[in-house]
Amino acid sequence: DFLLKRLSAATYWYPSTAMVCAKRTYKRLNEQNEELEDCIRNRISRDGAHWCVETVGSRYSASVACLLGCVHNGKGPSTNNVQDIEMVRRCEQVCNERFMSILPVDKEWVRSQ
Repeated sequence: DFLLKRLSAATYWYPSTAMVCAKRTYKRLNEQNEELEDCIRNRISRDGAHWCVETVGSRYSASVACLLGCVHNGKGPSTNNVQDIEMVRRCEQVCNERFMSILPVDKEWVRSQ
């Protein structure tokens, strides 16, 4: 039920509670005095459709660049060659583990101000 439930406090559309809430939902009244379900939002996606740039934007950009590199860097893979397909899949896995995991990013990859 939690994964399919929608948050009614959103303005334009009702995002998935699982995608936007950091804590359990609670009831509150809106400006029209209607009771809505709201929650404390997470720092991954504010609306369930867009990534929070401050927290995961750089990881997301790096992962897309890495995945594009799997296909376009060097000799392009052949869709008929099983070894090429397996090489691309391994590269994709490395990109996902490096940039889209919950592990902290290595300090040497972060530019200091």
